[in-house]
Amino acid sequence: MATDLNKFRLRSFVERLSALGEVATHDAPIALGALATAVEAVTKATIFRHVGPEGFEMVAGVASSRSRLAAAFGTDEKGLLAEYRRRIRAPQKTEEIPSSEAPVHQVVLTGDKIDLTRLPFYLQHEFDGAPYISAAIDYTIDPATGKSNVGCRRLMLKSKNQLRSNLTQPSDLRQIYLAAVERKEKLPVSFVIGSHPCDFLAAVSKAPMDEFVLTATIRGETMAMVRGITNNIPVPADAELVLEGYFDERGYTEIEGPYGELYGLYGPMHPDPIFHVTAITMRKDVLHQTLLHGGRNLSRNDASQLSGLNFELLISHTLHMAGIHVTDVYLPPAATGLHVARVAIKQTAAGQSRAAIDALLKLPLVKHVFLVDDDIDIHSEESMDYAFATRFRVDRDLVTEGDHFALSMDPTSEKGKMVKAGFDLTKTFGAPDIIENRESFTPNLKLKPRFQTVQQALESGPKYFMQLMEDIGTEDGRELTLEIDRLLDQGLIGRGDNGEWCLKTPA
Repeated sequence: MATDLNKFRLRSFVERLSALGEVATHDAPIALGALATAVEAVTKATIFRHVGPEGFEMVAGVASSRSRLAAAFGTDEKGLLAEYRRRIRAPQKTEEIPSSEAPVHQVVLTGDKIDLTRLPFYLQHEFDGAPYISAAIDYTIDPATGKSNVGCRRLMLKSKNQLRSNLTQPSDLRQIYLAAVERKEKLPVSFVIGSHPCDFLAAVSKAPMDEFVLTATIRGETMAMVRGITNNIPVPADAELVLEGYFDERGYTEIEGPYGELYGLYGPMHPDPIFHVTAITMRKDVLHQTLLHGGRNLSRNDASQLSGLNFELLISHTLHMAGIHVTDVYLPPAATGLHVARVAIKQTAAGQSRAAIDALLKLPLVKHVFLVDDDIDIHSEESMDYAFATRFRVDRDLVTEGDHFALSMDPTSEKGKMVKAGFDLTKTFGAPDIIENRESFTPNLKLKPRFQTVQQALESGPKYFMQLMEDIGTEDGRELTLEIDRLLDQGLIGRGDNGEWCLKTPA
C-alpha cells in the first residue's frame, strides 16, 4: 500500500485543526516586520494569507497548545501521553521514494536561482541580530558512523545563499560537525521548513533509536523520504520546503545572535559555522511555517509545549523503570516545558517519594521536581497550593543538589552549572489514621435505614454523625442531636479518639 503523502503534510494538519475550531485566519496583508507581534498576540493557530510583498501564506502556532498536540495524535488531551507512549513502543519504518514522486520536489531551485531573501525571514525580537526562520528541522547522516540525526534549528539570514545557525549549544549535530571539521570535511545537512507536530517531537526527543525511524514511529506509520537533489540527505517527502546544503569545514567563523530565547531573555552572541545553501525545493502550494519562541508568553511557545510532552514521556518511563506507579505528569509550558516537573504517584511503600525525586533530579535539564500523591490535580494551581501548604515541611521535604549541567543561556546558572531542587509534597506514607490526618470533605449521604434510634445504631459499633443519619434514614439530623444530648445526660454514650459517637461500657 502506497504511503499517503498528504496525511502528515502541514497543510493537511492545519485543515484538521480548522475543523476543530483551533485556527484563526488573518486575511489582511501584513508586513514581515509586523509579523512577530501578530504571532505573539494570537491564541489559536493562525494562517496569515498575505505576508510581505510576496504575499506568502504562513501558519503559526500549530503546536502551541496541548489540545493541538493531542489533535496531532488523533486523540484528546487526557489520552495524549498514553497514545504517545503506545507509539514509541511500536517502531515503524521509513521508505525511500524517487524525486519524481516527492511533493517537496515539485519546485527545485539551484545555482543562480537560489535567493534566500525571497523567503519569509523576519525579525522576531527587538534586539535579534538579523531576521530568521524559526521552524526548521535539520536532517543529516553522520559521515563517520552512518547514523541519522534529526534536530531543531533557527536559521538567521546572511546572504542570498548563506545562513547562520546555532551549533554552540550541546547537541548531536554539534558533535557530528566538530568531528567533520577535525577531518576538514563539509557536513551535508538539509533543513525542512513546514512540518507536522509529530516531526518536531521527534526532533527534540532523545529516544534511543535511529532518528529517521523515530520520526516515523512518532507518526505511527511508515514515512516516505526522498534524497536531496544536491546533498543526498533524506528528508520527509511530504514536507513543505527544504533548504539543502552543507556546513563548511572552516568551523566557527562568524558571530551569530543575539536571539530571543526560551527563557524570555536573550541568548548572547556566539561564534557559529556558515551554512551554504545548494538547493531550495518546495511544494507548488507551499505553506510556510513559523514558531513562537521567547517573549513572555512562554505557555504559547511551540517549543515549550513540545519539550513538555517529551519530558513527560521521559519521566513516566524513568519512574516506571524504578518500580514507582506514576498517575500523572505535567511540565508547565510557562516554565519552558523543561525545568519544572509536577509528578503524581500512588505510593505503595515508604520511601518511594524520595526515591522518585532522586531519580528525576538525575535527568538532564529538569531543575525543580514537585512530587504529590495521586489525589492532587497537578494541572490545578489551587490543588498544588493545597499540597504545598498542608504536606510540605521545608526542613524535612526539600532536597537540593548542586553541580548539575545547565544551558549557557539559563539565567540562574553559574559557570555552566545549576542547583536542582525536589519538593516532596506527599503525605507521610503509613501515617496513623487519626482525625488530624484526614481531609475534610462535604458529606455525601447515602441513606440506608436500619435502626429506629441512635442507641440502636450505636449498639452495632461506633459511628460518626453522618453514619447515624444514614443508618436512621434522615436527611435533616437536628432531631438526632436532641437524642444524642439525652443519651449524654444519661451517661450512656461518649466519644471515641477520632470523634465518633459510641456507647459507654457499663462500669
